[in-house]
Amino acid sequence: MTVAKIFVLLSFLACTCKGSKVLVVFPVTSRSHSTLGNSIVNILLDAGHQVNYVTPFPLKTNHTRLTCTDISSVLQELPDSVRLNLAEISKTKGSHWVLPMGYMFASQALRHPAVQTLLNDTSKSFDVIVAEWLYSGLLAPLAAVYGCPLVWYASSDVSWQSLRMVHEASSPAYSVDPQSLRLPILPFTTGEKVHQLMLQVYLNAWIYYFTNYVELPAYREIYAGPLQLRGKTLPEYESLVYNASFLLINSHPPLGQNIPLPRNAKYVGGHHISLTRKPLPKDLQKLLDESKKGVIYFSLGSIIQGKDLPENMKRELIEYFGQLEQTVLWKIEEQLADLPQNIHILDWAPQDSILEHPNTVLFITHGGLMSVTEATHHGVPIIGIPMFGDQFVCVDLVTHRGCGIRVDFNNEMPSKIREAVNEILGNQSYSINAKHASSLFRRRPASPQKELLHWVELVADTRGAAFLRSPAVDISTWKKLNLDILLVILLLVWFLSKVIKVIKAHLGDQNTRENLEKKNE
Repeated sequence: MTVAKIFVLLSFLACTCKGSKVLVVFPVTSRSHSTLGNSIVNILLDAGHQVNYVTPFPLKTNHTRLTCTDISSVLQELPDSVRLNLAEISKTKGSHWVLPMGYMFASQALRHPAVQTLLNDTSKSFDVIVAEWLYSGLLAPLAAVYGCPLVWYASSDVSWQSLRMVHEASSPAYSVDPQSLRLPILPFTTGEKVHQLMLQVYLNAWIYYFTNYVELPAYREIYAGPLQLRGKTLPEYESLVYNASFLLINSHPPLGQNIPLPRNAKYVGGHHISLTRKPLPKDLQKLLDESKKGVIYFSLGSIIQGKDLPENMKRELIEYFGQLEQTVLWKIEEQLADLPQNIHILDWAPQDSILEHPNTVLFITHGGLMSVTEATHHGVPIIGIPMFGDQFVCVDLVTHRGCGIRVDFNNEMPSKIREAVNEILGNQSYSINAKHASSLFRRRPASPQKELLHWVELVADTRGAAFLRSPAVDISTWKKLNLDILLVILLLVWFLSKVIKVIKAHLGDQNTRENLEKKNE
């Protein structure tokens, strides 16, 4: 073999060995969450990495560098408490309602036989783990099992709860809990700041309870065996939960609250939006192209189904939409009778491609972050009908920036949608603001796909990117709030007060003696 051939062979081997082994864990049983996980997996595969993907929605592909750990059977085990419907979402929930859900998704995945097999296989190793954070730290000990760094991925906008996983909680003076029903306009009033502070204190109590009395026993049960097989003992649980190397956030200005970030937290929102989009079905492409008056797209997402809307509400909407000169595309899971010619029903819709079409003038949505992200990317104004979770804050952020209108889900919703549609179609400022937001959203030094890949690779290559680690995560709350200094000051003041008291007493005694001596003379 010639020297040139040997050089080519060695170069080829170097390139093929370059890829890292990545474990990607997305346990949430929601199609929208799996879309985000699929995007991360495809970005890593395209870059030459080997990926083991834990998901309830396994990818249908024969990619040689992809292994899917199929946990789809958990879909049959979901309790009724997480099967959201219109009757359930109308009930007001406390902000702590997501904590048991986050624990349930993580626990179900970790206890699944396929994941247990993976955990107990001592021949498996990984260079980095990318795990979805959803109000639970139970996936964090995976990094201890495989002896590699962990990257948290937050599928929602950054919040004080996700930020504390790698840094510290953001201040209630400028950030709200993502489960809030309203987003106050900055600057917050004193009352609003007090409310957010008390909410943080309340939720911290809940987090302490879940960490120590729900997750800790599960941690011992799930991870003791796999760690023992590798000759390791159980580390302290909280030390693992807050030992992640990085936080990737599915948001980006101008989408979220713009909370200040540490160096080991980065926005990658929009990474699921493909740069090379598949063409629309021919009939849908033709319909959009011929809708010269514009297209209104209406979808309530994948969790809440449009078919569950009350019948009278659906008929009111059909009657109003039929009066419009625009084409209305309605994603709904049933066929509706007696539809006007301008209304078209879709049981499945390529949402991103519809929003990209230049004739789409308005998006009526539930206000989920992915939908808001896609609307912002394509510069389409929205009417947001928030249902649950972070949708209220997402929609309020859109309305505060003049890119849409919020309509609450109640009996007046059809009439309010009528008013909002007339306002947005009759006022060009919404479209102008949406286009401006799109320009800001796209204006980045690199695409979100490249950003995401860069940070995951950096964490893997540097064994945790310790040089980016925030010092705040290693400091107790006591010291972060400078309560130790306050205690020293209080002790000093107490000590000085005692000294002054003793001096005064001494001087008083001395004066008394002098007075007695004078009297005796």
